[in-house]
Amino acid sequence: MTNALTRRFQHALVVYNPAAGARRRRRVEAVLDGLARQGCRTRLFRTAGPGDAETVARQSGSSGFDLIVAAGGDGTVNEIANGLAFAESPPPLAVLPLGTANVLAAEIGLTPTPKAVLAMIAGGRTRTIRLGVAGGRHFVLMASAGLDSAVVQGVNLALKRHTGQLAYGVEALRQALSYSFPELTATIDGISHRARMVVVCKARCYGGPFQVAPRADLSDELLQVVLLQQGGLAATLRYGAALVMGRLPFLPDVTVVPARRVTISGLGVPLQADGDLIGALPMEIAVSDRTVELVVP
Repeated sequence: MTNALTRRFQHALVVYNPAAGARRRRRVEAVLDGLARQGCRTRLFRTAGPGDAETVARQSGSSGFDLIVAAGGDGTVNEIANGLAFAESPPPLAVLPLGTANVLAAEIGLTPTPKAVLAMIAGGRTRTIRLGVAGGRHFVLMASAGLDSAVVQGVNLALKRHTGQLAYGVEALRQALSYSFPELTATIDGISHRARMVVVCKARCYGGPFQVAPRADLSDELLQVVLLQQGGLAATLRYGAALVMGRLPFLPDVTVVPARRVTISGLGVPLQADGDLIGALPMEIAVSDRTVELVVP
């Protein structure tokens, strides 16, 4: 649901990771120039390490900003959302997608170009999204355990910087050939389910524009838990093909269950949220009482 009230932003904080590269830096500069033409004052904050984006976001409202722009990938968005969740008078969040998958951009229908981002900000439409929380850490899109969290744990970061999503494909194939696919238990609102991979969704999209939870809604007070019941290379390839074709949630060995709270158990299995590792199982995941105002097209 989009708020009826639109806004004209006057003072924006743009949070940017300078390790993103020269081409992406040019896109940031284009947005900074465009915001100036819209009459919006800007400050560029360059992150130097993990946690910087969260810290500056937590201080953004009290620093007088009425907009914060996440110039980065879904991990940068996650850090900023965690900061905004506990900020005093938090400003709305806009996204300049510079990441590998840019799942949030796909979820809201945002083309990842400076022109589209500037048009979205000029439109001033916002939507209240409700965050998920896993082990005390908030997430915007999803949290999951199983093969994909092993891929996040094992992906070659240098290869990721040079090839983007191809690095995840390479690591997924490597993991599928050697991963043990341990059985996980997902206790969803008191009822236990068995699966080899569990994806707890606040968003419909996963890994880019691919939908795994068609009924998920960023604004909803429900999670959608996707249970993939089979392990092994053959199942992984079948699931991957179905994901690309938009058929994954409709496979007979895939179940999607709405939930308010889920506990995933599987000793030592890592759990990732919005593309970054946040801990290991067991982990309780729920809908947070914290919200973020998101600028949308």
